Amino acid sequence: MQEPLYNRILHVLTSEIAGSDLQPGNRLMENRIATRFGVSRAPARKALAQLEALGLVAHMTAPGRGFVVVKNAQKRAAELSSPIDDPFTTDITPTWQRIYGEVEDALTRRIAFGAWRLTETGIARQFGVSRTVARDVLARLQTRGLVVNEGKGWVAPKLSEVRVRDLYELRALLEPAALQRVSNLVSEAQLDQMICDLQGAAGKGGQWLDKLEADLHIGLLQRCDNSALRKAMTEAQSLLLAHKFFYQHTAEIYPVEPFLEEHVHVLSALRKGAVSEACDALRIHLLHSSDRAVVRITTLRGIIYDTPPDYLEPHDITR
Repeated sequence: MQEPLYNRILHVLTSEIAGSDLQPGNRLMENRIATRFGVSRAPARKALAQLEALGLVAHMTAPGRGFVVVKNAQKRAAELSSPIDDPFTTDITPTWQRIYGEVEDALTRRIAFGAWRLTETGIARQFGVSRTVARDVLARLQTRGLVVNEGKGWVAPKLSEVRVRDLYELRALLEPAALQRVSNLVSEAQLDQMICDLQGAAGKGGQWLDKLEADLHIGLLQRCDNSALRKAMTEAQSLLLAHKFFYQHTAEIYPVEPFLEEHVHVLSALRKGAVSEACDALRIHLLHSSDRAVVRITTLRGIIYDTPPDYLEPHDITR
């Protein structure tokens, strides 16, 4: 699990005091630290409180605001400081993006086993972020079709057989329409490269297979100029996010992934200008994928279940 944001800030500031980059009398402000590290004010506030508890900083006397590095802090910080294995970068990546991947991964690993409730407070507590940041993460999960807001909270629906088939049926309606619209936007060279990647994928792992799935279903189809269609596809493609996990744990079911040849058929038809044939091939591919997804999920339910993080709570898991 990633180290809490406030703790990473604490390590950096302690190291800077130990190295005299921050010297006695230097002022530390909550809002400036939050801006520097691209985080909300909550982890910045907690890091400053920890520095004060360690005796490295003290509250400024009125009318001043913030904290000030105290005398002899350098020696004390040197005793406490340790090398930073993962230095805190000062990029401007929003805080929600820094934790989103871990939350998404935790969710996609478990929705085959049941429905889950997520809370803003649980995510905020787990990662040391504000509830606003946690809310941004949940909003992004909703955009990707992984969670729904039921009014009283956020729920990730279970990937039941009915839900899986419903999602694929919807994709089989939407994605051929998008392919029709992007058929004249992709070059022959791009199609040749995609086909080459698919033909050379035998024996590759789940991460590579996941990429090849995304090349067609996301990379190509999201070039569609109809924003409403793009949004609908994204929400219907939530199952794609779990495929890497599925491939990793169900590889023995299909010695050669059937989708590889099916994607080649779609792209080859597109390459020769047979757009209707490509759309039909994509539709058939998605319907076949629906059957395979049900088999994978059924297999997973029999072999895997691990302890979820605290911010995931079982929700009507028998549904």
